[in-house]
Amino acid sequence: HTAGQHFIYITNQEYDECADLRVRLDKDQLFNRKFNALRDVKWTGIPFTNNSLTSYGEGLIPNDLRIQLRVDNPYQYAEGTSSNSGLPSYEFTISNKASEDLVEARDLSVLDAVNVVPNPYLAFSTYETSQFTTTVKITNLPPRCIITIYSLDGKFIRQYRRDEAGIPQADRSNPGVLQTQVTPDIEWDLNNSAGIPIASGVYLINVNGFELGERTIKWFGINRKFDPAGL
Repeated sequence: HTAGQHFIYITNQEYDECADLRVRLDKDQLFNRKFNALRDVKWTGIPFTNNSLTSYGEGLIPNDLRIQLRVDNPYQYAEGTSSNSGLPSYEFTISNKASEDLVEARDLSVLDAVNVVPNPYLAFSTYETSQFTTTVKITNLPPRCIITIYSLDGKFIRQYRRDEAGIPQADRSNPGVLQTQVTPDIEWDLNNSAGIPIASGVYLINVNGFELGERTIKWFGINRKFDPAGL
């Protein structure tokens, strides 16, 4: 073993050589079981030395240093303290640092990941569920944006308005998830705003991300001939 790979835990449990904690923190345990185990930990740390640690039989530390940790006082509220209801409070200062203004190149990089798949569309995509459906996806969209589709000569085809937000998880089985993730894409059925299938050709897909900027993508598609018989 090398120095820095041994964790020291102080818990409010009766000393058992960390047997119970080791089981509850196993990588295969459920999150809730790990979370409850960490509630019993009052202090943890990783000792560092300039030398490699020895074996357990040799005492681990390759010199005369010994570490003894004792917690004699139970956790309690601070008496005579009105600030923060007697709970511990901390202050910190960040010096010589400041926020940076967003620049155009950084704004646009957020939209660089926006894509249309498949592109080109050659009468088929793996998103389609039958011979009667036509589907492409506009992916990696920001939660709030307007997607407008034009023909190559600038005629309006269709528009989608997104203003998505995650759903708060009030009854959460996983305390680490505050709200659900926003779906990052939309599906276009290759119809115009009147529900009529578009003609084959090149189209312009403009994504207006408001404060994030805009991006326009060229997309080429070949529509397949409609076959009501499904042959």
